[in-house]
Amino acid sequence: MNDTSQTGKNRIILGPLSSDLPFMIRNLHSMLRSVGVSIRAPLNLESGSIGILCLIWVNPGISQNDLAENLAMKKSAIAKLVKSLEAQGYLERQRVAGDRRMNAITLTSEGHKLVAAIRELSVPLNQEVTEGISREDLAVFFRVLEKLHASLSSRVSIQPSSGAD
Repeated sequence: MNDTSQTGKNRIILGPLSSDLPFMIRNLHSMLRSVGVSIRAPLNLESGSIGILCLIWVNPGISQNDLAENLAMKKSAIAKLVKSLEAQGYLERQRVAGDRRMNAITLTSEGHKLVAAIRELSVPLNQEVTEGISREDLAVFFRVLEKLHASLSSRVSIQPSSGAD
């Protein structure tokens, strides 16, 4: 693994930090915030909305609890965002027949259009960010991330944040 980082004109040696997962993920997250903003801003979306919309898109009928768990966000933050997105006409909630306390959340036709607009912005940005990395390396990278996600979600109590990019 390359243990250097290019910041400005200085080449910084990361040493053992280059293989420290929390350090690398935290720094990647920080560097990618502007990517999230560049997608959210033109669509006038709040932080956390993209994750909610996209998870509902691939999991129609998902519950707010499942959204919170899979996005590592507080239930109160999910509830606020879901209410806002519902008021904007992007999603709808329906009571689940077997459990009157639970809502199944789905996208409206406007929600599907918004997800298409998100994808239209995010796909080229992802390609730009990963430029110079082979398809094979990216496939391995995302497979490893998926395995880490599965492992951590089953073993660790996630400390939810109030929002996500």
